[in-house]
Amino acid sequence: MTKTRTFLVAGTILSLGLVTACGGDGDPESTDATGEAKPKASSTTKRTGPAYEGAELPGLSAEPVWRLKGAGPMGCADDPAKAAATEVVNFDAQTCVLGDAVVLTEDLTESSQSGEETESRFRARLHDPATGEVRRTIDVTVPAEWRGERERTLDQFMQVSEWKDGSPALLVVSGDVVEADGLKKASITTTYTMYAPSGKELGSSTLSGEDGSGLTVEAGHLLTKEEYKSDTYTPIGGGAPVEVRDRGLDQAPVGAGFGYRAVSTWSVVDGSGSRLSVSDRLTGKELWNLEDVDRPVALADVEDSGDLEARLLPLTDEQGILAWEQPGDDADDEILTVVDLRTGRLIAEGPKQDLDEKSRGRGNTVLAPDGGTVVTRFGGGAVAWNTETGAELWRQETDEHAITPLGLTAGGVLYASVDTMGLTALELKTKKVLASDLAPDLITDLTADAEVLQFTTDGYAVLAGQDLFVFAPEAKQ
Repeated sequence: MTKTRTFLVAGTILSLGLVTACGGDGDPESTDATGEAKPKASSTTKRTGPAYEGAELPGLSAEPVWRLKGAGPMGCADDPAKAAATEVVNFDAQTCVLGDAVVLTEDLTESSQSGEETESRFRARLHDPATGEVRRTIDVTVPAEWRGERERTLDQFMQVSEWKDGSPALLVVSGDVVEADGLKKASITTTYTMYAPSGKELGSSTLSGEDGSGLTVEAGHLLTKEEYKSDTYTPIGGGAPVEVRDRGLDQAPVGAGFGYRAVSTWSVVDGSGSRLSVSDRLTGKELWNLEDVDRPVALADVEDSGDLEARLLPLTDEQGILAWEQPGDDADDEILTVVDLRTGRLIAEGPKQDLDEKSRGRGNTVLAPDGGTVVTRFGGGAVAWNTETGAELWRQETDEHAITPLGLTAGGVLYASVDTMGLTALELKTKKVLASDLAPDLITDLTADAEVLQFTTDGYAVLAGQDLFVFAPEAKQ
């Protein structure tokens, strides 16, 4: 299945109080702190939870399959990679989704009345989106004596990340203290462990000393040495360190794992005469440049290849959107094409679209579960098009409310934030409004940093606001 990369976040605070719509066993205490299953509670156990009083969500089940009551110390996990991929200063990106799991974190640290620092306690739970049952509970305790370079906050010890193959993973950091022994001074250790959405432990590494306490993680590796143009990363769980080339200036992550490096002549003069060069970040080898790939038909008559410029944007783990700038009067509109990331092979020539943010090309891109249709919005209005043929389904007109796409269901429903209309469901094929203002009591401004609706990779929808509701996907008609 094609892995998609979407930007769906929620910054809501939640508490315990899980209830399943069908009365199944969705007890958050069904696993212990090690992730081992506990004896399940009786299916007749009475549970209470928030009633869903909102409108029916097109393309999703009429009632939530499970829910959580709002208010309390539990919230969604921080996603530092998504925060870094935006141009918003101090943006605290959070998400309730980890692949095909719903992830919730909790700060259980008790404050000291005397003002002295106490031990820190953090917890994460990975829920099955279909039932709400807890796949794994992970507890972390950091002694008060631990003096590391990592700030003692929940977002620093539990984060959404990726494993070595680019698959989603939860990073859990814990600290410990080694007592003094004879002449040997007391010291600290820091352990980095990563978990799959299933709850399986993927790998763990323990480092001694303060220098190993504040490391960042990328693609299942610890950043252990920073250098000019390239850095050294050490695999979590063991293995030889690898040298990894830096990404291009302000470039969003492209591809699975460490992915690809894309640079152009306005950031790096590569000497090849190409305006864009794409290389493997692990080997440093150039894979292709603009002279190697097929141009859009509209640019076929441009004689000097040096007059062509393009930027590479993420789409899936194996494919990217190559946006070509047009010379002359059409310079504001770029031609979107789908290319194979490793070879640059043209897969489809798509529509023209206004890309306002020339420095980074940030925007909103959501892909249908089958990978066949994408809705993009980079500057002006949104455009829906086919990733296999490039055919345009529709584009927004200048007199329409702006659509910011959030997600697509298997049944062909586009969920989006629409100016003055709030959370809105539209028919993907036609852009017809099916329902609007779907979450008036959950969030007041859907253009804020936190998005209210998110989708797991298997199509379950997480509606997060004052309360959390999870809906099942409807089959494609």
